[in-house]
Amino acid sequence: MLFRTFEQRYGATVARQKARRVVAVSWAFLTAITLMTGLMLAQRGGADSLLPVLVRIIPLVLLGIVLRTERRRGYGWLAFVSVLYIIQGAAMLQLPGIWWLGLIEALAALTLLLSAGSYAFYIHRWQRAGHAPGGE
Repeated sequence: MLFRTFEQRYGATVARQKARRVVAVSWAFLTAITLMTGLMLAQRGGADSLLPVLVRIIPLVLLGIVLRTERRRGYGWLAFVSVLYIIQGAAMLQLPGIWWLGLIEALAALTLLLSAGSYAFYIHRWQRAGHAPGGE
């Protein structure tokens, strides 16, 4: 849905590359924001270890492998996990002093949800039309 105009404007191959780039940039931004909020929360909580940071960041890092493929299910999982980060960002809105980081995290996760979900739909539509992934 979101990338349909990409295909009309740039052609199928370029549209697929641009759509993947949008997903990759939103994933990288959410990963950076999550790392930053995790470090700030660990510092405010007085944690001496990086375990809270790792618990927050590992799902995103593990799903980063999806960005190298064109598998519809992988992008679906990436969209699903981004819902968890939306909830996490919304919960951070209650914290005084760093509520704005929660807002940024929730918005970044929403961007990832929309872009990864749309790209998963785009891959499905492209494969149903009989085209092989990665080629024209």
